[in-house]
Amino acid sequence: MQYSDWQYWFWIKRLKKGRSLERWALRHLHQRDYLNLLAERVIEFNRLNHRPCSVQVNSIWIDGTPQATAKARAKEIKCELADLLYIVEELNHKGDRICRKGILLQGKNTVHPRKIDGGNSTRKERALFEKLDRREELTLKVGVSKTSRIIGNYLLDSSVKEGLSDCARFLLMPKNRFWHLDIIFNWSPFHITWPKRETSNEMVVGQSLTEAILEIYSGTGLGKEIIAPDICDWSRMVLDLENRYKGVEMKGYDRQKRHYSSDICSFSIHNRFSKDVQINAESYGLNDDLIIFDTLPYISIIKVSVQYPEQNEPNKDNLGQSKIK
Repeated sequence: MQYSDWQYWFWIKRLKKGRSLERWALRHLHQRDYLNLLAERVIEFNRLNHRPCSVQVNSIWIDGTPQATAKARAKEIKCELADLLYIVEELNHKGDRICRKGILLQGKNTVHPRKIDGGNSTRKERALFEKLDRREELTLKVGVSKTSRIIGNYLLDSSVKEGLSDCARFLLMPKNRFWHLDIIFNWSPFHITWPKRETSNEMVVGQSLTEAILEIYSGTGLGKEIIAPDICDWSRMVLDLENRYKGVEMKGYDRQKRHYSSDICSFSIHNRFSKDVQINAESYGLNDDLIIFDTLPYISIIKVSVQYPEQNEPNKDNLGQSKIK
């Protein structure tokens, strides 16, 4: 998978236009090609565990910048909430939801895969992710202005004392074509990680983006469960981010909707796991089809939905034991 990630990264870098590499790269994590790769990876994982399923990857694009206002060790911080929100859900044969988890990702371009760059925005984002006071409300607005509409106020639970380590990670991407000195591609160009110490820019050894999604799916600790919003403010916040922009159109961009969902691809396999995976989508290929850059979102939600046939309802006691190398 890392080789495919690097292929995709080279394509992103080659086609970059004008604006920041970070924003350009985040935009293209929503390209159909990469979502196809993600769906293929989930299929492969289930195939190793002998579990028939179908996989759908849906992309919801939200144009705007959800700004967070919160307390971090008695100091007020204001910064963007995150760049990406991934949601992984499982459905039974009737389409009823069995399990749902989510994770926030903050993207950064760095020279080294295990060192996060400094800067004012990074310091604020790290304060939110590492030092958020969970006893105080977190407020989200749709923009940076004082008069921006409030999305909601949220008091997160005390599963961790402070910060967002239970529901957030950093997504590090190269500043250039390669990571510094990584000539044999030891690291994925989409490295999911967390600071080793709050006083250092050194990051722990993490995993690729697709490996992180598989870890959320296999229930091994990464990501936070999304439950009833009336008893969990994290879940309410996720639902607000999903639903708040529905039906709203932008004044420009040909009246593009601020919120839309599309079935990017669907992968399914026969119930008895034939050797050939049945793919209801275009195969992965590095084509040059680009969506106009002005449609770039500032925070985006990507859904990965896995549905099982009736005779293969989940029993995931041993699901996390198989690993894809």
